[in-house]
Amino acid sequence: MKPGSPDPTHQVLWNARWLIAPAALLALVAVLGWMTDTPVRSLFPYGIAVGLVSWHHGMKAGFVFAGLGTLAALATGAFPSHEGLRGQELGEGLYTYLKLSAVVVGVTLGKRSRYR
Repeated sequence: MKPGSPDPTHQVLWNARWLIAPAALLALVAVLGWMTDTPVRSLFPYGIAVGLVSWHHGMKAGFVFAGLGTLAALATGAFPSHEGLRGQELGEGLYTYLKLSAVVVGVTLGKRSRYR
């Protein structure tokens, strides 16, 4: 349901809700990981945020959020995933970005095939 107000500020906020909600989800995951001192290593919460942005704003915004999700995981200490990979944080970060980019491509292609 679209807003009935012709106010341009209200319209911008209405259109930005699909950026604000996923950003809040990434912030929530980061804060919970930081507060509990247990990083969230599951790709699921990061993938939800990236998928929502990709569905509503396209691939470019999805790739940006994939980067933000990777940085959120890095900030909470999700890398290294185990002691044997200490010193390999860059590789793990790139691998996480690759997985989140696959979510972007999958969601975008799924949306395109849906409308054909």
